[in-house]
Amino acid sequence: MRKAWPWVFRVLLSVALATACPLALRAQALPSPDVSLQSVDGVALQGSSAILDLTLSIHNPGALALPLHKLRFQLQLAGLPVAQGVSTAAITIPPQQQAQVPVQVQVDGAALLGLLPTLSPDGTVPYVLQGTAEIGQTMLRIPFVHRGVVRWGLE
Repeated sequence: MRKAWPWVFRVLLSVALATACPLALRAQALPSPDVSLQSVDGVALQGSSAILDLTLSIHNPGALALPLHKLRFQLQLAGLPVAQGVSTAAITIPPQQQAQVPVQVQVDGAALLGLLPTLSPDGTVPYVLQGTAEIGQTMLRIPFVHRGVVRWGLE
């Protein structure tokens, strides 16, 4: 009986490695999604905080469908950390396609007021959006970072 355990252990280890390898290979085949801030569409004041309505644009540059389960992100506007957010809208983005995902984030009202002087005359503000895209139900997280300029649609 004692001699059987090393054999059983080797079989279980082989099965575990065989099932993990396709997931690892698939992770390497999935490029980082291009997640950008398409718009800042509205604001609702709630006491000392504000709720921003954002629209994220997610582009799948890969050759395989991208089954997004969740996006976790941090948003900087004009170099100031403004918000952290989570989008739990589960979507599958076909290869070379994109999707828009609406998200609401809570920000400090004082921080929001501090941004107003940084707006350019045309109503745009530079941003940095970074975070991770969670793929399917796998716990696999793919990082993303995007820098750009967005039109502040709150005039």
